[in-house]
Amino acid sequence: MAKHAKQSFEKAIEIDGDALNGSAYTSLGVLYYKVPGWPLSFGSDKKALKYLQKGLELNPDGIDSNYFFADFLYEEEDEYEKAKQHLIKAQNATPRPGREVADKGRQAEIKKLLLKVEEELKG
Repeated sequence: MAKHAKQSFEKAIEIDGDALNGSAYTSLGVLYYKVPGWPLSFGSDKKALKYLQKGLELNPDGIDSNYFFADFLYEEEDEYEKAKQHLIKAQNATPRPGREVADKGRQAEIKKLLLKVEEELKG
């Protein structure tokens, strides 16, 4: 399933990586840091970072690009201050027309992760 998703995102990038504000890059980046690495699967923090950064480059103020980059920084890099900055940016993202339900759910995820990040920063 993850391998099929990876191929689909790669194909979307090949067709038009800029479509939907580069969301295919962000989604592919998420896939790379969420799935296990070799020998079980294809996960790679290095590739995740590359794709997440490209997603941010194409959509620097987006809710998803900032949230998932922050999640990566928190989960994989222990870069809590930088993660907090991206979570705040995600919180302040302009709502997307027609995506109100998705944005509401994402805002709840942002709030939850922000609490975890702030707890780590208190350390």
